[in-house]
Amino acid sequence: MIQENNVLVTGAAGFIGRHTVAAFHRAGHQVTAIDLRPAPDHLTGAARWQRGDFADPALLSEIAAGRYGTVVHQAGISDARAPTGPVLAETNIAGPLRLADACRAGGTRLIYASSHSVYGTLHHRTPITEDTDTDTDRCSGPLNPYAASKLALDQQMRTRHTTGLDWVGLRYTNVVGPDEADKGPMASILSQLLCQAAHTGQIRIFDDSLTAARDYIPVETVTATIVQLATARPPVPAAVYNLGAGFAVSFAEVAQWCARLYRETTGRPLLAELVPNPVTAAYQYFTCADMTTLDKALPNRPALSPRDTEARAAELFRLFR
Repeated sequence: MIQENNVLVTGAAGFIGRHTVAAFHRAGHQVTAIDLRPAPDHLTGAARWQRGDFADPALLSEIAAGRYGTVVHQAGISDARAPTGPVLAETNIAGPLRLADACRAGGTRLIYASSHSVYGTLHHRTPITEDTDTDTDRCSGPLNPYAASKLALDQQMRTRHTTGLDWVGLRYTNVVGPDEADKGPMASILSQLLCQAAHTGQIRIFDDSLTAARDYIPVETVTATIVQLATARPPVPAAVYNLGAGFAVSFAEVAQWCARLYRETTGRPLLAELVPNPVTAAYQYFTCADMTTLDKALPNRPALSPRDTEARAAELFRLFR
């Protein structure tokens, strides 16, 4: 019998995974967490932790037997600098597809992490819809092997699971939160700039990116949406959905936020250094998700305004200080 209240979170020790575990625990679910890394100390009581691979045959057998009502798949290689090859293909495509097959056998709902990076360059600097991911008039498509792996998984899921599996793929935009430090250079640019400003009174920005803009979404909004998707009755239609704020904030505006927050805190001006961009060919200068499809499927989802994003940035700055 399917255990509706039992949730499995893969990649549970990662940035979004940690917040996913906490969100389901707060919502009263029985959470099993799996990761190759050890459990974070502050979450040891929030889940039953297992160290291991999400694609381990024993775990897949448990899923196929109906042990879990929902699997939230946050595991994978998330480094945009990762090279193409068998490790990336196995971790980000083949393994998740076997996980999907196990969920189908067990009658288990699957929610997995995709990425806004599948779109690459948005040619018109307007919000992009999920069904235009291969429209070369709208976007360039993936700019690196990581993004290509995410698009390949989305395409395989659409082809292989038209019926018989309750699934959702979420194309996260730029997820921000208070504990991104372990992501290093893959942390959101918003958090990186706020952290630089708070710690040093100086920020570094690529000299060609002041007019660049990104769609930022707080990690708490992401996980609240996931919990809603996991408990939606009836379930939302199986599909790939964008998950972002639905609006973009320019780097110049973020720099202004940093300057104001630093001045208000210290009474001193913020220093800004413009540096050359070494990765222009693979750089997303504009990200923005059209949220129409998810709004129709999940009309009560938590939404954001530009003022919310600015307020969240101020909270992060104070936390970094």
